[in-house]
Amino acid sequence: MTKALPPEDIPLSRVARRKERTKRHLLEVARRIFSEKGIYWAKVEDITELADLGKGTFYKYFDSKETLIRVLLEEERGGLLLKTEQAVRDAPSQSKILSAAIGARVDFFLNNPDHLLFFHQVRGLMQLQGDAAKDLREVYDAHLHRLTDLIRPAVRPGMAVSARDVAIAMAAYTSGILTYHVLFEGQEAVRRQRDYFVNMLEQSLRGILKIRKRRTSILNSDR
Repeated sequence: MTKALPPEDIPLSRVARRKERTKRHLLEVARRIFSEKGIYWAKVEDITELADLGKGTFYKYFDSKETLIRVLLEEERGGLLLKTEQAVRDAPSQSKILSAAIGARVDFFLNNPDHLLFFHQVRGLMQLQGDAAKDLREVYDAHLHRLTDLIRPAVRPGMAVSARDVAIAMAAYTSGILTYHVLFEGQEAVRRQRDYFVNMLEQSLRGILKIRKRRTSILNSDR
């Protein structure tokens, strides 16, 4: 009796492979268009024209530009988490988890500057109302949830902040600071100072943790 293969091990048919290539092509072209024009101003027509495909083909894969943006965000966050997980797993001790996670995220963005600029734009969309913004927030919240789990061992019991607070600060600090430095100094200039940025981000994060801890101690003493 032939043993059935798991779904992920079943070879794709020629048609399925062609569809996957087309979808991947649309995503790669969209990322390029978003980098050049911005996600607010880029149109579906811009994507299909550069991809040399009809609008009908686009809508076979994505029901809107916003859906495509969500897929790109899921992929970008997934790749970032994978690198972060590997770094945390290889950290020599719990005290090195934060620096390892920050270093992995800095490296990811320096190696993928288009992801950095893309997410900088997506953050604006997440503040809007509507289903599209809600979907984007859900993707990012899932990312923060996983990042929280990864760095939880580095958050000591009794600290005034939660692992979730640390994850949010790490995500905001890393992408925010790198975005502005890459925009105004250039990717190569930032790459040459990679260790400086990792250290600066870690010290900034630990500084906030100390401030929060001291503030909580003061509030408790006033009760």
